[in-house]
Amino acid sequence: MTERIAIIGGGPAGLSLARLLTARSELDVAVFEAAPRPGGKSFSFVQGDAVVEMGTCYTTRAHRIVLNWMKEAGIALKPLREQSFDDEDFLDYVKRGAGPSLPAQILRFLADRRKLMNKLKRKPIADAAAAEAAQTTSEWLRARYLHKIERFMYRSMTNLGYGFVDETPIVQAMRWNDLDLILTGLLKQLQMPVEGWTAFWERIAEPLNVRTSTAITRVERVDGVARLHASTGETFEADHIVCAIPIDDFVRLADAPLEDETFAAEAIDWNGYTTTLVATPEKFTASDVAAWSRALTPGARTGQMMSARYDGYEADLGGHLYLTGQLSGDYSDPELEELLREEIAREGGEIANIVLQRTWKYFARYKPNAVRGGLLSRLEDMQGKQNTWYTGAAFSHEAVSNIVNYNARLARKMQAALTS
Repeated sequence: MTERIAIIGGGPAGLSLARLLTARSELDVAVFEAAPRPGGKSFSFVQGDAVVEMGTCYTTRAHRIVLNWMKEAGIALKPLREQSFDDEDFLDYVKRGAGPSLPAQILRFLADRRKLMNKLKRKPIADAAAAEAAQTTSEWLRARYLHKIERFMYRSMTNLGYGFVDETPIVQAMRWNDLDLILTGLLKQLQMPVEGWTAFWERIAEPLNVRTSTAITRVERVDGVARLHASTGETFEADHIVCAIPIDDFVRLADAPLEDETFAAEAIDWNGYTTTLVATPEKFTASDVAAWSRALTPGARTGQMMSARYDGYEADLGGHLYLTGQLSGDYSDPELEELLREEIAREGGEIANIVLQRTWKYFARYKPNAVRGGLLSRLEDMQGKQNTWYTGAAFSHEAVSNIVNYNARLARKMQAALTS
């Protein structure tokens, strides 16, 4: 009998897992996505010659599976252009940090990272390893005099919406800041899909059974069968379900949440990340991608413009296009817009048009006490309980590369369980 798999969420997590499962075995896999399009936070705004990434942006050397899929789908890539940080080359800014040379700090970081990540693979995880994993990124780095690496992470973490370094646990920083990312940054190999991330995920979704505009409103798990009630009025049955949406959202859908599900939901604080596409009469940055330390260093006020990426000129939209990023904090969208106008004015620019603004539920930051209390083990051990599986930012990292690589392992685990 063919096993029926229902995946709730048609973002990168749900779509990549569906592709991996259907490519390797005879399974009946259906993906349910509330939005009218697939891709989730991988969303491209397209008008005229402009293709602007409002969510997912870049690929790195770690995107090996994704890059292979892009090649198969005929998606070409273009390099990220010149980058500045406080009006200087970003690497020059990093090198001015305190401590040993940058190569020495990179080697120390990678060696100590490997030690900790290996400790976290052991079962059970030792209390000392969990306590180290729960340290804030800045606390862990500063104890090792890795001040240049901390500066690197202002851009690789905070600027991408992954939290301030004095708030985010080091284990989450390490999942993203690995050898692949460091080499990508040093060699300036960041790339973006020419047609946009939305086009990529639409091509991934095309051969799959993906039901868009179908929000799941209730989940029942009774006698080994899952019943999914949809906003369309339909009810779907499956032998296994996959949570590919935020775990706290899933808990609200479930009739009887499992203890592990509730623990995981309460162990996470979600960031808010706002991207705004603006048009200006004149360019207000000297480089194509600019970032500012005043918005990225520990203690910075949320709502400030962290970065601005130049995305071309469209007269119909109001002029020169910039994609800006802000940590949302407790601000409303109109308040963030007003703050953005002030920030751009500070740089000598003026907003002619707010083309599009998106505030994302973004980056599941672990609470340190939860990490010390066994969160990392529980996130792994809960897989498959009551025929329920989990993927997405809370279980790997917000970055698409981490999500897809995690799913490659999860797909193997699911297949082993389903065929045993």
